[in-house]
Amino acid sequence: MKHLHVTGCGRSGTTLLVEMLRSSFRHEGPAHHETSILEIPPRGLSVHITKHPGEAAFLWPLLEADQDLYGIYVYRDPRSVICSVHAKAKDCYAVNFSSWKKQQKLAERASRHPKLLVVCYEKLVTDPDAVQNDILQKFPFLELTGSFSTYHERARPSSGAIQALNGFRALDEARLQPWRHHLPRVKEQLNRHPEMADELITWGYEADRSWTGLLADVEVCSHEVWAERGLHLLKQLDQWQRRKRRLRKRIASDAKGARSGRE
Repeated sequence: MKHLHVTGCGRSGTTLLVEMLRSSFRHEGPAHHETSILEIPPRGLSVHITKHPGEAAFLWPLLEADQDLYGIYVYRDPRSVICSVHAKAKDCYAVNFSSWKKQQKLAERASRHPKLLVVCYEKLVTDPDAVQNDILQKFPFLELTGSFSTYHERARPSSGAIQALNGFRALDEARLQPWRHHLPRVKEQLNRHPEMADELITWGYEADRSWTGLLADVEVCSHEVWAERGLHLLKQLDQWQRRKRRLRKRIASDAKGARSGRE
């Protein structure tokens, strides 16, 4: 079985990509909205496609441990990420720049792994079929069933996916820079994380810092963030501890499976 897993910082487009993959390549097994890379995949399938955001830390060790595991990491303009709202909590923003930066740094090492492909969200939206071709070249075991550019005609997203997408729709380039409508939020995060300006240059989103002129007369105000809400934060900490235990279990399972295959 070939297992292809998609991850990235939350609100970076992982749901969109996995819906495009599932509607455009042949696959088997349960198509849950989110399935952790730490879950031991079902056996006996040809191609299994899953996704879960925030799992960059697990990419390298599991890509090494499981010969049948392959990964895609999705990144997006951090200004759009920090200005995104999840339907589960429409009264606040979803994540801060620190979350984006953490996942990007973790993904930098994993990006050197031969079984991982890094995908830019903006290219996925503006030139979906070119990204699909990149995926086919990287993972030749995939069998094409349709084009990314027409994925919305075939996709059957779950209620959870529709919620994460804030509504299912065709690709729309006009929605690529939502941060321009949330300048107070961008300025507040830039003040807290001035390195964001350098990261935008590093990742090719800006040639210089001239874009910050848009913020000159913008009044800064604080914003509540879903990922930092008390109960949600405690839940995240508990999940992280459990994930570390599951990582060890998954690696042990992969090692046992590899030994059985050799015997």
